[in-house]
This record gives sequence, C-alpha cells and structure tokens, in this order.
Amino acid sequence: MATASMAGAMVVALPGASANAAGDPMCSPNTTKLVWSNVKKDWVVTHRRTIENYSGNPAQRTYSAQKVDEVTASVTATLGATVSKTMAIASLEVNVGLELQAAGTRTKTTAESITWTLSSGSKYVFYAGTRKAAGYYTQYRCDRGTRWVNTGRYGKVESWTELSEGGLRCTIRPPAGSLAAKVKSKFC
Repeated sequence: MATASMAGAMVVALPGASANAAGDPMCSPNTTKLVWSNVKKDWVVTHRRTIENYSGNPAQRTYSAQKVDEVTASVTATLGATVSKTMAIASLEVNVGLELQAAGTRTKTTAESITWTLSSGSKYVFYAGTRKAAGYYTQYRCDRGTRWVNTGRYGKVESWTELSEGGLRCTIRPPAGSLAAKVKSKFC
C-alpha cells in the first residue's frame, strides 16, 4: 500500500496542470501528492416525502420520509496500487473546502421521521440530503527532491458532508444553490 505524508497529500493542482506547474519547484524525496481533476460538489436528496394539505385547517403531523438515494464515502483505484483512503479523502476535502466523511461510511439507509405544522392549501416536500463531493486523482511522487514524477496510480474518490433536513412549502422560493432549491426543482 502506498503511503504519503500529510504535507504531500495537501498539495492540490488545477485540472490539466502539469505536475511541475502545479507546485513546488523543490520537494521532499519520496513524498507523494494527489493532483485532482473533474472535481464536483453537488447536493443529493437522500430522503423525501410529499404531503398536500387542502383540509381547510392547519395540521401538525409526523411523517416518515423514505430513502430515495444513498451516498457512500469510497476510494477506488482504477490503475496501479491503491493509495491511502484516509489521505485521499483528506486531500479531496482540502480541494473542495468541505468536511467529508471517512471511507466506508454511508448516508442513512432508514426512513427519516419529521414533524411539521402544515398550512392549509399547500403542497409540502419533507426531505433530508447531503452535499456529495467527488473527483479523480493522479498520484505523483517526489524524485530525489527535484521534480514530481507521475506514479501511474490514479482513481476516484467520493464522499459527503453532514446530513441536512427540512421541509419546503412549494410556493416558497428558496436560496439558489441550497438543498431546498434542489428539492424544489425536482419534487415540487
């Protein structure tokens, strides 16, 4: 299994940049770094329940929002030996600016219980979700302290942030780029 210092793991380059252009003109021999490409961070709705209240009266109810999607924290080596899962997720975490879950964890697989007061004459969507981060890495190793050399190891990492949950009345316009905005566009 390849290992790396955390200092080497935190070096990040823009997609498509050469290893030397990415960074350090000098490096510490035998340290490694991951260079990232196609990095994305998108909201994923993991649980959902749609409720309508046209009874003429407000109502407070507890609903069970069923699982609709799942996100797993994983590191996949597509070529060469695997890299440290901890190092790979930590490096992606720095690249996307989010606090990510450790390898092997997954979002909740059971239903979410949500209590909400419903106004009359409205459609609601109750939801839970998370921000999913994913990217492809190429590993580089410092050769004799003078240059970064491609090790031929590359793969994919994906993980997720803490869970968020809430309720949305479909007539409300939530902030752009929020989980609620994703819910409105898909389920209202």
